[in-house]
Amino acid sequence: MLSDSITNDLVISSQPLIPALYCRVSTGRQENEKTIDSQIDEIITKAVGDGTEIRSDLRFVDNGWPGELLARPALDQLRDAATRGEFNALYVYDLGRLSRSFLDQLILLKELQDLEIKIISLHDINAENDEQVFARNVMGLFHDFERKKIAERMRRGKLFKARSGTLINGQSLYGFNYIKKTDTEPARCEINKEEARVIRMIFDWVGKEGASTREVIKRLYDLGISPRKGKTTFWTHGPIVRLLREESYVSGYIYYNKSEAVVAKKPLKNIKYKKIKRGSRRMRPREDWIPFQVPKIIEDRNLFDKVQRLIEYNKNFASKKRKYDYLLSGIAFCECGAKRVGDGIDKDNFYYRCAERLYRFPLEKKCHSKGINAAVLDKVFWNELLKFINNPSLIRQAAENWLRESGDNDKDRLEKQELTEFIARVDDEEQRYAKAYGAGALDFEKFKELMRGTKRKKDGYQQQLDNLNNKIANQGIDSIQLDEVVEEAGRVFQSLELQDKKQIVRDIITKVIVKGGLEVEVRGRIPLFPSNMGYELKGWNSWVAKCW
Repeated sequence: MLSDSITNDLVISSQPLIPALYCRVSTGRQENEKTIDSQIDEIITKAVGDGTEIRSDLRFVDNGWPGELLARPALDQLRDAATRGEFNALYVYDLGRLSRSFLDQLILLKELQDLEIKIISLHDINAENDEQVFARNVMGLFHDFERKKIAERMRRGKLFKARSGTLINGQSLYGFNYIKKTDTEPARCEINKEEARVIRMIFDWVGKEGASTREVIKRLYDLGISPRKGKTTFWTHGPIVRLLREESYVSGYIYYNKSEAVVAKKPLKNIKYKKIKRGSRRMRPREDWIPFQVPKIIEDRNLFDKVQRLIEYNKNFASKKRKYDYLLSGIAFCECGAKRVGDGIDKDNFYYRCAERLYRFPLEKKCHSKGINAAVLDKVFWNELLKFINNPSLIRQAAENWLRESGDNDKDRLEKQELTEFIARVDDEEQRYAKAYGAGALDFEKFKELMRGTKRKKDGYQQQLDNLNNKIANQGIDSIQLDEVVEEAGRVFQSLELQDKKQIVRDIITKVIVKGGLEVEVRGRIPLFPSNMGYELKGWNSWVAKCW
């Protein structure tokens, strides 16, 4: 009878199994070969054998995501669903699917186990006691160590092959094709005739005709010449400059072990999920480079050197050649949403023009908003802004507040702090008396007497605090001193240099939107002003100024 009772209790208290699954493959090759499907199929077969079924909304799959990253879309969805209690069991092909890092793997396992989720791995120890947990962790530690050891073994093996004269397979440099080794010939690089022709054209355009990179991009686009690989059909500035700087075209040598992958310190795209952790590259010391001889594409060394001098000259001088210092640089925007940038190509006139045409180049621009004269906009903008920040009544009010706060001396502040603390202590005392009365430790008459005493103390402290605040608020402000502050502020605003003006603008203005060259909307973090100033307040601390 006792055993029957225990069995029934267990059946009644057991919860139905609500399983989920998680699968992951790390490489594009695995993704293309559908190895994720084989994982899912094996897990579903296991779940059916266990007498359960995994719902489609509880199948979390990360395709092409490396295991060393914790920030994965499906993994985050799984962790959120686990926190919400949507499942109580998790099937995985092996624990390496959760993470290849042993430390991260332990963190995930602990997080799921704290949520009372059972982990079911098809190819690991499913721990039921402390000894099995220890054995599973030891295996995970060795797996992590073996993975790193294999990676290091492969790195050293490639280096040994390269130093022995074997060309390592990889992405060949633009202008060359990688030819795999055969039974009779070693691996080598040979010239890609079409790409080599493009390289020679680019060097001739820049070195002989003086074309800019922008002109090179335009010519390549007009000729229908696309990069070898990429998401766009047109070239961009970076690849053109790297191509022009590539010494292999004129030296006849390419290098293995020239750079290494590192985590980007300043990533170009600030996105949450990145499939590549080390998305940037860092040059290794020159002595670590391993050279391989290849055919030359550029035979004229003088042409190559001339191009290098032109690139260096443009780098040092072109970007700093400014005839006008734009006040609103960096905060001026077009109505289409793109930034407006300084453009002084029209003789001695300077304009804020929409940069959308630059972002889309060499494609046709979509925004046709006209440029606005920079000198006119800067002058009108500063004058309008000055009307706000140099308003005598506002400066007087700010100065009065500042003088009043400065009159609040240390003694008064200390007294206010003490009175506030006294009031807080009385509140705590009242709470203690109330709890004692509720627990029966005090009779009602005693409780009333104590509470009357605390109320008197609290009222006294509060009265002293009110008197002190009134004293501080009513302290006299020297009108002569106030007038001097207002007058000095006006003089300072009128004598500001351009860099000081820029600093003020960037401190309080967040965006200046130029609409059609006629209307300018200014947004900034400026306190709201009186409604009789003659300006229309829009949204959050913004105003509209007409500039024509």
